[in-house]
Amino acid sequence: MIITKAQLEHLARLARFDIKEEEKEKYAEQISAILDYFKELNELDTTGVEPLTHVFDLENVLRPDTIKENFSADKVLAEAPAIEKRQIKVLGVFENK
Repeated sequence: MIITKAQLEHLARLARFDIKEEEKEKYAEQISAILDYFKELNELDTTGVEPLTHVFDLENVLRPDTIKENFSADKVLAEAPAIEKRQIKVLGVFENK
């Protein structure tokens, strides 16, 4: 399958790649070769081959999610630069100037 210069420019624009003029022919040839290889793969007989998502039979091993208190509220408030009514005071985000 031959990729035209216009198709390559379109792909580059979609991928937000900046391709120099002297690189366009080289990239068009390389992408064409990749697409030709996929065409070969599509011709393989895969009847009886079960689909799989991974070569190895892997399973996520997760620890149980347990709640624990890392810092007390008093300790956090003691470290805060400014406090007002037992809350950490920060600069306003939406203020009219």
